[in-house]
Amino acid sequence: MLGTGRAAAADDGALLRIAHLSPDTPAVDVALAPLPGDGAPLDDPGPDIATGLQYGDLSQYRDLAPGSYALSVRRAGSGPRTPPALSLRIDLPHGNARTVALSGSFADLFPTVLTDDLSAPAPGTARVRVLAAAAGTPTVDLTLPGARAPARALPFGEAGPWTAVPAGPSTARLGNGSGAPAELPLDLGAGSVDSLLVLDDPDGGLTLRVVVDAAGPSAVPAGPVAAGGGGTAGTRSRSPAAALIGAGALLLAGLRGRRRVVLPLVAALGVVTVPAQAAPPPARQAPPPVVVAEAPRPVTAPLRVRVPSVGIDATLARIGLDGDGALVPPGDLATAGWFGPVPGEPGPAVLAGHVDSTEGPAVFFRLRDVRAGDPVLVTRADGSTVRFTVTRVARYAKTAFPTAEVYGPTPDAELRLITCGGDFDRAARSYRDNVVVYARED
Repeated sequence: MLGTGRAAAADDGALLRIAHLSPDTPAVDVALAPLPGDGAPLDDPGPDIATGLQYGDLSQYRDLAPGSYALSVRRAGSGPRTPPALSLRIDLPHGNARTVALSGSFADLFPTVLTDDLSAPAPGTARVRVLAAAAGTPTVDLTLPGARAPARALPFGEAGPWTAVPAGPSTARLGNGSGAPAELPLDLGAGSVDSLLVLDDPDGGLTLRVVVDAAGPSAVPAGPVAAGGGGTAGTRSRSPAAALIGAGALLLAGLRGRRRVVLPLVAALGVVTVPAQAAPPPARQAPPPVVVAEAPRPVTAPLRVRVPSVGIDATLARIGLDGDGALVPPGDLATAGWFGPVPGEPGPAVLAGHVDSTEGPAVFFRLRDVRAGDPVLVTRADGSTVRFTVTRVARYAKTAFPTAEVYGPTPDAELRLITCGGDFDRAARSYRDNVVVYARED
């Protein structure tokens, strides 16, 4: 069965996307159909998974059931019964992400099936792979300071190996083996997985296009989240109105102690309030003939999260990690915390909040009542609202918290809403489980 077109973590099934890397090949449509298990002939090319794909484009990942498929490529706009210009069988194992690259010249077009590594890079690094798609040069070299070269004499139509490189601003050197290489600024996000496409520029020379394949937090939190005091242990969730009244009474009661307890905790953790508008990165231009396309967009901070189905409506504050690397929710019981990618940008944006204190309910008390299909709305500083849909709700024992599943890089914009749940261990003064709500951008 074909997926919806929204990417999930690769361990949910298999991921597939298409890359158009042939400079003189016109725009294409790509169809995909499951191969019959009995070996019967395939008489339907299946639905299109990419349309109007042009040189230099990468389609979105498709979330697919593992199995064998027939992939067919035809000129964009032609009917589904048009004989394909190219067709191939592709096998998608469980838990794998793959890219089918349409490479070479139009007269000698060939597909290359690439295995993508979307796992979390090591702290402080990004993982990159160079795709040589510039017909104007037979080979390309790309080097970055402090790292093994992602590309050395990489032939046209081929892909380099996945390479770990230091994250952050740097200067890349791009050349073709003759003459001095061009130097250009490059800024790779920590925790990101990126494709570096070397393309022919329409005005001559080369273009280096950076495509974020997947993104994750710059630092992966260690283990579960402590977000409860046990004040509601053993109680069931109530109606949204009752829950809000209870939480409001708790917050009013807690104001007396907030100056004494909460504020020192916030200061110690370095937690800061999200600014009204994050400053955009400085404008960057690369020297000709090499240019950098798709510069990172300015970050737009999230300000508020709403889950209407259960009455959650809370402000957001940026949060961080403690000395042991654990994610720490805000000290303010009425506020949820934001960590990692910006909601609406690629990667799993994490929103964490307390389920309760020692006295009663807190901001995410009713998170356990959320159901698949519920909307989650995040308002950002630019006035936009990003809408997500819950895909599943899980409860994990803190002793078996799935760090890679919760915090691992994702190709699309996703959310992870986290609080405590399960039984309360009064000796340890902690809930035994975490509740995690998974959601994807609509």
